[in-house]
Amino acid sequence: MRTLIFSAFLLVIILLIRYFSSSNSKNGLRLLSIFGIIIGISALGLNLIFDSSFAASTPVTLRIENLTEKELKIYSIAFWDNAWNGKGNYATYGGKVKPNKKTEFDFENDGTTEFWVIGKNQNNGIEYLDVITESKGEFDIEILDNSRFDEQKADFAEQLTFKTDKVTQGTQYLIWTNVILTGILILTLIKIKTGANNL
Repeated sequence: MRTLIFSAFLLVIILLIRYFSSSNSKNGLRLLSIFGIIIGISALGLNLIFDSSFAASTPVTLRIENLTEKELKIYSIAFWDNAWNGKGNYATYGGKVKPNKKTEFDFENDGTTEFWVIGKNQNNGIEYLDVITESKGEFDIEILDNSRFDEQKADFAEQLTFKTDKVTQGTQYLIWTNVILTGILILTLIKIKTGANNL
């Protein structure tokens, strides 16, 4: 997320420089636009890599089938409690799954004691909560209607996934901001080339 913020900030500065600069310095503007495009594309690429489990040392794959009549948002929450990291947790958003459809996602599960699989409805209410303590790399999970779960854990899961929703939403805004700003720079580069050809 920091990479996207930094990239968006640089792209805005580059566009402002272009806007207020003299039209006589076309070569300099062209290089500046190319630099901005490289920054924008690199930031989007790095976000894609770090947002996935590409570099995860202990990835866990969840294959989830939604057998309810509701579209659900899927999360995992990993918990750890050890001497070197202390206690903590990390929630991962796995995406949406439509009724009677399947989805699959990975998350990092290194050094954890257990993890929870969460299914939330579109009103952010908990529909499914499963506590998993097994040490496997893959799990097949079926989410059924009227699943039973611990209400206290559900309240805690709701708080943790709410924070994750905010981060996910912010990241999406930053991704689109970078895409739009990079697109504007590409258009300005095309305009510079077209202008140079007409001279």
